[in-house]
Amino acid sequence: MQSIILVVDDDIPLTKTVQRVLDLGNYRSVVAYTAEDGLNLAETLKPDLVLLDVMIPSMGGWAVCAAIRKTSDVPIIFLTALGDTANIVKGLEMGGDDYIVKPFEPEILLARIQAHLRRAQISEEDQTILSFGDDALIVDLNGHTVAVDGEQVELTPREFQLLTVMARNADRVLTAGELVQSAWGMESDLAQDNIKPYIHYLRKKIERDPAAPRWILTVRGVGYRFSMN
Repeated sequence: MQSIILVVDDDIPLTKTVQRVLDLGNYRSVVAYTAEDGLNLAETLKPDLVLLDVMIPSMGGWAVCAAIRKTSDVPIIFLTALGDTANIVKGLEMGGDDYIVKPFEPEILLARIQAHLRRAQISEEDQTILSFGDDALIVDLNGHTVAVDGEQVELTPREFQLLTVMARNADRVLTAGELVQSAWGMESDLAQDNIKPYIHYLRKKIERDPAAPRWILTVRGVGYRFSMN
């Protein structure tokens, strides 16, 4: 599954360069040219990492970083022309995970991104119990158990693998191809025929009303989204 990198920068030529570099690293990039758009995308897209300019209009990169940090621990790398010590220190103290000064070397940028994504993945994998909706749904990754409203639900191994991938990517829209590749290691061209019955099985087991699901939502024409609420 491709990691999603959110680039928040109003320098259009620079963002195009950054996107080409991210393509080389096999990352999916999304660009926001204003602080407000960056915050909206950080909330709705749930990126795996944010590349953030300090001088982004209109509220500036410091404020964007602080706002993201109120709700997310997504890795944030400042990518900016402000290279003096005071700004570097401020960026890290504001909650940034790294600080790269423009102009940058593509290889260094990709290496820094890979390092932070790796650390984030290790941290995520350390979390063994996922809880949603004030404990209405609890997924125990180590115990391979699922509880709905306090009642244990029996899932097959394949159902549990699929639920785990969706729960780990809560509130992110995943295509059928991404789901079957991540959950079962299957080729994406086999996705549609294989994913639909298992979505149906999971809904019957964890939803109060499978016809009006709370957790596993269909995003028409795109894929599925696991809701955290």
